[in-house]
Amino acid sequence: MQMESGRMQAVGEAPLPAELGGQDLHWFDQVRALLVTTRLPPLPDVYDLFWRYVRDEDHGLSLAIDSAIAMGGLSLAGVATLRRAHCGDVGASEVAALVEAAHDQAEALTGLIEAGRTDLADYGRAIADGGARLAAPLDPAGLAALLEQLGAATAAIQAANARLASELATAAAEARGLSEQLGRAERAAITDQLTGVLNRRGTIEALQRAQADTRGNGTRLALAMVDIDHFKRFNDRFGHALGDEVLRFVARHVADHIAPAGGSVGRLGGEEFIALLPDHDVLAAAAIIDRARAELAGQIIRNAADGSSMGRVSFSAGIAGDHHDDDADSLIERADRALYTAKRMGRDRVVPDRS
Repeated sequence: MQMESGRMQAVGEAPLPAELGGQDLHWFDQVRALLVTTRLPPLPDVYDLFWRYVRDEDHGLSLAIDSAIAMGGLSLAGVATLRRAHCGDVGASEVAALVEAAHDQAEALTGLIEAGRTDLADYGRAIADGGARLAAPLDPAGLAALLEQLGAATAAIQAANARLASELATAAAEARGLSEQLGRAERAAITDQLTGVLNRRGTIEALQRAQADTRGNGTRLALAMVDIDHFKRFNDRFGHALGDEVLRFVARHVADHIAPAGGSVGRLGGEEFIALLPDHDVLAAAAIIDRARAELAGQIIRNAADGSSMGRVSFSAGIAGDHHDDDADSLIERADRALYTAKRMGRDRVVPDRS
């Protein structure tokens, strides 16, 4: 995608109701129909996967589910596979393998330490025996034999030490590899596979940590709910592949603007993002988000393949400040209400929560 300066007037669109209803209820009905069709139990992982599907949050995931259903159905094992590929989940078997590898490595290190203790004990006995023999008179032949025995014991302990050092170096390399695997698994579990920002789980965990920090040190915290305007219309007109590119671009755009202020971005789902801004009140956070909005709104997206204009992409945002009695849900809810106000006022704007 390429960007150039310019503006394009947004077309109005009727807002969705804030309570459950309208499109939300339609998605719920679709998820329920999928559960009936696939005969899968309404487990959280299954429901979450189908919710992503009916909202078309990840077009690759939607295609994969369509293919699985067309080929005869979707099993719980298939759900787990899709969640690993598209949602960043780490399968139970993968976790078990990592745990087993860590256990085996710990046992191997214990064995190395025990072997080193045995070698050192043998060397200590050889030295003690030599010392006892030196206490008695020795003829030249006996002294030569004793020196040969002590030399052999010294050579043996040196070889054992060299072997132990090599084995410990190998174990250390394996430990680093295991640590890297665990790190990748954890990052995958909290990263949105499409945009590279935090996924829903990672976002909520980051929000809860930020709230705990705020409570602990008395600082401020602001949260922005960001929603790409008319995204479904863009998807329908230009296709999901370019829609995915827009999601990636907007995620990077917002992240780049708030990173210097110590902020982070996560994808809540679909075209909705959350921006966290620690140490900022509502007005300061609104100013940062509005600068990102204005810069994005002043650009026109062009198709990199043929240079054709695809119009302007904008977003609306609602900003709320954390209160001492807020939990993650209540803070998000207040920011979401402010976002709804921004959309009702015509979109392409940032509205702070006044409560």
